[in-house]
Amino acid sequence: MTRVPALLLMAWLAAAACTATTAGVDQTEPTAMPPVHEGPSVAGPAEPTRIAIRPVHAPWTRAIDDAIRGLPVSVAVGNGRTVSYVHRGRTDRILASNAKLLTTMAALDLLGEHHRFVTGAVAQGPTADGVVEGDLWLVGAGDPELGPERLGALAAKLRARGLKSVEGRVLGDTSAFTREWWAPGWLRGISRDYVTRSTALAFTGNTVSSPELAAASALREALLRAGVRVEGAAGTGRVPSGLTSLAAVPSSPLADLVARQNHGSLNFYAEMLAKAIGELGPAEGGSTAAGATVIEGWADARGVDVAMRDGSGLSHDDRAAAAEVVALLLLAEREPWFEAFESSLPPGGSGTLEGRLQDVPVRAKTGTLFVEVVSTLSGYVRTAGGARLAFSILSQDVPKPQASALEDRIVRIVAGLGGGR
Repeated sequence: MTRVPALLLMAWLAAAACTATTAGVDQTEPTAMPPVHEGPSVAGPAEPTRIAIRPVHAPWTRAIDDAIRGLPVSVAVGNGRTVSYVHRGRTDRILASNAKLLTTMAALDLLGEHHRFVTGAVAQGPTADGVVEGDLWLVGAGDPELGPERLGALAAKLRARGLKSVEGRVLGDTSAFTREWWAPGWLRGISRDYVTRSTALAFTGNTVSSPELAAASALREALLRAGVRVEGAAGTGRVPSGLTSLAAVPSSPLADLVARQNHGSLNFYAEMLAKAIGELGPAEGGSTAAGATVIEGWADARGVDVAMRDGSGLSHDDRAAAAEVVALLLLAEREPWFEAFESSLPPGGSGTLEGRLQDVPVRAKTGTLFVEVVSTLSGYVRTAGGARLAFSILSQDVPKPQASALEDRIVRIVAGLGGGR
């Protein structure tokens, strides 16, 4: 049996549920499912938008200089079409969980904020008198929140559509995404402690060894409770081609998923999302490497050079310069999905910013790695005059408490609220 691309599976399931030019840094100074996105491009916007680097000298820039003097910290600040402050901002640094910013932007642009990942039941041919004569397959497309409740809803849909009996087994598909649990730059014995395996058919955050089997078992039990007879046991395998979709259930909209991802810095969500957008690239998709390549290509089409190896930032090889991060943040402001993106970032005092910057009008993504000490903070802050500024602060080899305090001080300076020592 051959691997069936996830986009084709998504098309089956969505059907059932509803019956470049470059623009970047100028360094020269569910009753109706949304349509399946069948051919997205990683090309940039039609009209080039240059983000220029034109440093300014002002009291606030000198205050930042004083705050970071002598420390291995890169800072960039900008608004509109200009990066107006750069301190070592063209030096590539490890992104840590600031990589989730790039994953989120690329996904919102390529899939759309209303996109839903559908999970569905498919079988060989339509049911005859409510009977599936062979196996019933459960196929996922990357919903990171699939669990017993959603599978119970799928079983109820199947029963409502006349399903009475499954003469074969209930099988969970293992083929839509690759099942690797590794990326370049992950640390052996450490990185996998911070993320579970990302599979297209997930179950309760993939805290079990075989999420596909656990999901198939949960659907089987839900069918039995709904009054559907199931002859065989639950199992797993690679879904064959030529199947017919019987029913499907959608995930939450992408805008909601990335909000939960970024507020809690959920690595599992980001790795699932990376594999999902990997399906959109030129290589065989559904892998971490394919997703990282799509994200890099998406940024490159906007004239921004980044290195991505995963979707979450666990990789020490995820790198970008602070000025490049700010350029992407500024370009995002012009996109129809910007409100969803900005809202996905925790405000001061919330999410991963709990206990920090409560009185500052900021929305930003934190990042932390501990073996090679990395701390990052990038996002948006509003000044007293109401201007929205994009910023990125990337540090290495600065103790985390000192780095966090420095980040908060810089954000306060940028916001015009002072940056007392």
